[in-house]
Amino acid sequence: MKKETKERITKDPEERRQELIDAAERLFMEKGYEQTAVSDIVREVQVAHGTFYYYFPSKEDILEAVIEKNIAELESNVREIMQQRDLATAFKLNLMVNSIIGINVARRKLMDYLHEESNAVMHEKMERRTVDRLVPLLAEVVAFGAEEGCFSVQNPRETAEFLLASLVYFFHHPEIFANPRRSEKMRRTLETILGRVLAVKNYNFVLTV
Repeated sequence: MKKETKERITKDPEERRQELIDAAERLFMEKGYEQTAVSDIVREVQVAHGTFYYYFPSKEDILEAVIEKNIAELESNVREIMQQRDLATAFKLNLMVNSIIGINVARRKLMDYLHEESNAVMHEKMERRTVDRLVPLLAEVVAFGAEEGCFSVQNPRETAEFLLASLVYFFHHPEIFANPRRSEKMRRTLETILGRVLAVKNYNFVLTV
């Protein structure tokens, strides 16, 4: 037991910080942000309160770190799909879009909290970061699709901005997922919008909403 305690104390600072972020994310998703106390997080990682406050001045700061972690993971997933050269362009964009939609479904409690009116500033910050990181990736694939004749668009970046705005709409209306009939209508509508905006040839988008 003493040996284990010593190993935890001497753990690399960045590794310890990541442990706290991972624990906070698990608890926020299981219990919700408001229902999770700093004491829950430190108990999960088995460290003192002082260790938490060494890395994060407040619970809100670790929430921001969790959000950044999620955005970074989403960007990494989208970039990985984008770089797969053996995929048809339309199918590749389809996978990228589903990856973006999926983060809202997988982290429902966290997203629900961020959509509360009192969290407008944090939500705006998350949305701005998401747009800044993802639009260039989507635009690159749209531009490539236009060059090869798969899509018919004149302004790839602006088209990517429009498409991402359509996806972000889902993030602003989490109640959509609670109503199967409405969710199905929104899915079909978004599939149609994607096909028409891109003027895609010989491909039908299939979304996992």
